[in-house]
Amino acid sequence: MKSTLFFTLALLFSLPAISKPTVTSNPQITHTINFQSGVNKKLVKDWSLSLDKISTSRSTTYIRKKNGGKDNLHISKHRDVIVWIPESTNLSKKTNVVLWFHGHYGFFRKRTFEDRTLKQFVPLASGKNFVLVIPEMPWSIHTRTPSKRNGMLWIKKEGFLSFINQVENILHSHLKISSRDSLGSLQYKVVGHSAGGSTIRRLSVNGGICAINTSLVVWSDSSYGSWLKNAWEGCLGKSGIKIKVIVSKGDSPWRQASLFKNSLNKIPENLEFLVMKKPRWTHKIIGDNAVKISKLLEDI
Repeated sequence: MKSTLFFTLALLFSLPAISKPTVTSNPQITHTINFQSGVNKKLVKDWSLSLDKISTSRSTTYIRKKNGGKDNLHISKHRDVIVWIPESTNLSKKTNVVLWFHGHYGFFRKRTFEDRTLKQFVPLASGKNFVLVIPEMPWSIHTRTPSKRNGMLWIKKEGFLSFINQVENILHSHLKISSRDSLGSLQYKVVGHSAGGSTIRRLSVNGGICAINTSLVVWSDSSYGSWLKNAWEGCLGKSGIKIKVIVSKGDSPWRQASLFKNSLNKIPENLEFLVMKKPRWTHKIIGDNAVKISKLLEDI
């Protein structure tokens, strides 16, 4: 289904915005895309085309230069972040903020935006109160290292907390547009698909993931090497945060998750292993269905 896309160029949060409508076949559905000067233009185009193709309800998107995202290996010299807010989301109430950490060659139209996120979250927009946040990883398709630099993001906890502050400032600004004064409680849920698991590991080792109100962490076929073990030995193993490890049986994440599971004397109540069998459940299919498999938003 096509939609009407409204592009909003906002040079800074405090400056007035300029809107330019692009009319397509269904003028009843509108999406506002508010992007900051200097963000990757191809990203804005890819996201807008993905919304036009997948979304069946109105929404507002903020595309910003990610705090701490300066990157000389990026085509724009800076990594970005997408914050997608369905029109039905009421930020003055309890809201789930989903952080989606993409894998190698991610932050791309079909793979990340259409198949992996929008197709999973659009059907939930009318019944669940949530915001989707997709920060660009150092291994995105827009960098010169799309299959390297695993874990090289938010080395220090303070950098991650600065990013979270940026996200919450965006939500505050959006809330003012709807004439409401204060945010409701924010509950964070984290999904790391594939190489995104290295970011979960990093944030557990430095404590960042436990310093915010995180209620669920989902490893979407992403427990490579010692990432899961290291994360458990970090703050996650002491936090009580619900952890779900989804793996495709027979592959490397499954082998490493099995080794870690066998090393435990007893599996804690907050740790769950979900083993998906082939040929149905491949690495890609798990990523495209991680929200449903993990029951990510079923508690709201």
